[in-house]
Amino acid sequence: MYEKIILFVFGTCIGSFLNVCIYRLPKDKSIVFPPSSCPKCNKRIKWYDNIPVLSYIFLKAKCRNCKEPIPFRYPLVEFITGLIFLLLYLKFGISLVYAQFVFLFCLLVVVSFIDIDYHAIPAYMCVLGITVGIIFSFVSSLKVFESGVYDITAMPIYDAILGLLIGLGFTYLFKLFGDVFLSIFLYLRNKQSIEGETESLGLGDVDFVGMVGVFLGWKMAILCFFIAPFLAVAYSIFAIIFKKSHLIPYLPYLSGATLICFMWGPKILNFVF
Repeated sequence: MYEKIILFVFGTCIGSFLNVCIYRLPKDKSIVFPPSSCPKCNKRIKWYDNIPVLSYIFLKAKCRNCKEPIPFRYPLVEFITGLIFLLLYLKFGISLVYAQFVFLFCLLVVVSFIDIDYHAIPAYMCVLGITVGIIFSFVSSLKVFESGVYDITAMPIYDAILGLLIGLGFTYLFKLFGDVFLSIFLYLRNKQSIEGETESLGLGDVDFVGMVGVFLGWKMAILCFFIAPFLAVAYSIFAIIFKKSHLIPYLPYLSGATLICFMWGPKILNFVF
């Protein structure tokens, strides 16, 4: 019981660090220095005001110094990350696979919230995910060759690379065709293309699906690609009707689809086929 509590608390602390990444990485700021401060009054945040989740409650969601509201996102990210550490522990225990998927889902949290704010993510983030995923797969390959047991959580490196190539290639081809059809649609609707609105998918989305292929295999990467639109459809309708734009932060839905594939992907494929 105690190890579960410790892991959850440790996860919330990592979530606090992820909040720093979400805020600073798009601004090309260091995630190490300077120490955390209020973005409104620039006062340094004391350690007792930086306790994950609890400080938000004790401070009543306001900065101690300037009384500006603290976005709910901060405790939300901390709590989600704590759940990631706890739930993956319940599934895998402390193991290499545990570390592999803790890394993946923490990265998904970061890219999702950055995409919500900027409709884009730093290109190196998916490259980082792909690189780390291949390293984990290489180490897992050694275990697979020794035991002869294969499953989604112990993927040989050749399957990881195949997942990367098919994930990237399939999604990029879909993007090319989608861009053409979207440009035609926008031209017919407005008599001209709207600058910045002629992409059906961003390159970050393409890289993301390739990264999913590294961690979960090519079948899960393609399944993730087809599940994500169903998760995004409600917001897409809202954006088109009320915001007059088809632009949506798509990575949160790809992340949700990745979670679904991770939990139930093989069962979904068995049901469909």
